[in-house]
Amino acid sequence: MQPKRVLVALAGTSADPDMLRLVAAIAKSAKAEVIGIHVIEVRWNLPLDAVMEPELDRGEELLASAKKLADQTGLDLETELLQARDAAAAIVDTAVERKCDLIVVAMPFRKRLGRVYVGRTVQNVYVNAPCAVLAYRQEETR
Repeated sequence: MQPKRVLVALAGTSADPDMLRLVAAIAKSAKAEVIGIHVIEVRWNLPLDAVMEPELDRGEELLASAKKLADQTGLDLETELLQARDAAAAIVDTAVERKCDLIVVAMPFRKRLGRVYVGRTVQNVYVNAPCAVLAYRQEETR
């Protein structure tokens, strides 16, 4: 696969740096455009455009860190901070709007009830995305 436009969903987990390095390798060989987004989920009891200072600050820091890492790997990363009711829907909608042919999401290694836990957002992106989806799952740390 030679993607032309890649959407990277940055959640601020420990898996993000490894995922960005993987995306850099994919994007550089394909000369693809890369868009990194972070979605702030807004609770239903708040207006969608509510000013959520701690979350906005964290999101800006996260995107700045991702941009710095991307620069170190030679990747040109465009970043965007979004607010939405549901992160998965925002990721898929952005991929459609930006005509992305690959969405990359990261999953830190987590177990719930003895089984590896994928998470609601990753699962919903997989189910609803009209393009290819690559999930980078972090290895288990011991």
